[in-house]
Amino acid sequence: MKKISLFVTITSVAIVLTVSAFVAIIPHNANHYPLVTELYDGSANIVSAIYLDFRFYDTLFEVLIFSIAITGVSMYANRVKESGKILAANSPLIKFDLLFLGMVIILWGLYTALIGHLQPGGAFSGGAITASGIVVLTMAMGSEKIHKGVERFKLEWIENSILIIIVLYVIFADIPSGFFFPGFSVGKIGDFFSGRGALLLNSTIGFKVFVGGWLIFYEFSKRKESV
Repeated sequence: MKKISLFVTITSVAIVLTVSAFVAIIPHNANHYPLVTELYDGSANIVSAIYLDFRFYDTLFEVLIFSIAITGVSMYANRVKESGKILAANSPLIKFDLLFLGMVIILWGLYTALIGHLQPGGAFSGGAITASGIVVLTMAMGSEKIHKGVERFKLEWIENSILIIIVLYVIFADIPSGFFFPGFSVGKIGDFFSGRGALLLNSTIGFKVFVGGWLIFYEFSKRKESV
């Protein structure tokens, strides 16, 4: 899995750098963002329009750096001896409270990611919140049980595939005169289905941050100080 993650990351970087060489970069005036957002993007949240549209290459490289960080932590962690794991909560009351709190946090994270083009939020914040939720669930159920669920649902495979999906979006939907340009409907500002590719990008990038955050936490939890 680590080798696949490394291969996907390196391949994605190579594709993006190759495509970038053939893309004409048009200077942007920040004062024009409110106008062009209404005409060409449709997001009620101008910040979302900037990082998912007008300056999407910046966001893409942030995602690639995050992927490299996940791969680096996983590969380095394999060299460190495992020394423990997080056990499930003993008290039924505490376990119930943690399960309830974890599910609320996860739902909050999903909501934050999906409505990022309408109000403050988005992929990175939503993914981080959701990852925090699964950490709380880990305190209730134990790290091994949670990780078995991650493996059963092939979340790592999906997380790796998302990077390819994002790169394909860059090639086919977010490049002037691209095959699917403008990619998705601009829509009406304030509508859920607006913001061009905001829903796709916020959900996919958010999911990647969620799984990546969990994997980093899991690798560290297996190598915690023995008590």
